[in-house]
Amino acid sequence: MVWLIIGISVFFTLMFVSLTIFSWRNVKRSLKPNTVTLEREIESNKKRGFWMDFDSYNKVEYEIKGKNGYILHAMFVDNEDVRGTGKYVILCHGHTNNRYGSVKYLHCFMKLGYSCIIYDARHHGLNKPDICTMGNIESDDLKCVIEDTRARYPDIKVLGLHGESMGSSTSLSVTRYNPDIDFIVADCGFTRCYDVVKDGYGNLHMAFVAPPINLAGIILYHVDMRKTCAIEHLENNKYPILFIHGSGDRLVKPYHSQKLYDVARKNGAYCELVMVEGAGHARSRAVAGFEQYTSYIQHFLEHIGL
Repeated sequence: MVWLIIGISVFFTLMFVSLTIFSWRNVKRSLKPNTVTLEREIESNKKRGFWMDFDSYNKVEYEIKGKNGYILHAMFVDNEDVRGTGKYVILCHGHTNNRYGSVKYLHCFMKLGYSCIIYDARHHGLNKPDICTMGNIESDDLKCVIEDTRARYPDIKVLGLHGESMGSSTSLSVTRYNPDIDFIVADCGFTRCYDVVKDGYGNLHMAFVAPPINLAGIILYHVDMRKTCAIEHLENNKYPILFIHGSGDRLVKPYHSQKLYDVARKNGAYCELVMVEGAGHARSRAVAGFEQYTSYIQHFLEHIGL
């Protein structure tokens, strides 16, 4: 009987230690991730055909002070065709990526007459290492980027946001500050960061690890992934929003955008939801193609009179 008790105790102790190590490693991948270099993302864009005419565009690099003075590295992009239109868009990249992750979307807006601002999110690109909250603190930074853009370019007539994945969460979450923007395009966004973690491990029949992973985030980094919650910030939404999601997305399942869409429009704001058949996570632009993806945005903007 004694040996049985000892054996059970050892078993549960080992399970606890293993779960603790597992949780620490996995939360670190999310909140202190290894990120893609600018050079690697440029090379990737060129290989996949996303770079297009980017080398020919006018580009100006500058810095923006984000939350608590954190320095964000940004780039303004335009050409003669869009100069003077007064139309601008800020593009927010996804997790582990950098400003050049937005290039594949930038061309779509350039075709529609928009000057573009792309920037490295906190902890990403050329910015100094920090904690990544998957869209929560990043939305505080985006608020600063919006204010900086308004001050830096006084000819603005229209200002929009585009976000991919974490960038989508960032773009939707910034609405809680009622920023001076005219529209949002949210590609493969998620309701809550915690839901993505739970869904991911649920696919492996391991949803029970989501709470300890989140607890590890709270203890180690003071980040509660349940608070990165774009859907809560859309409860009183007043902005036109185009939601785009791949039907084949297994990382952030399509139901996330469906739920976001349902909440975002319930108070009368105009919203559209486009499901790109067969597209995986952050693959809608690639699967739909440049012309089709641009048409999604164009149709949406025309409907709201922009």
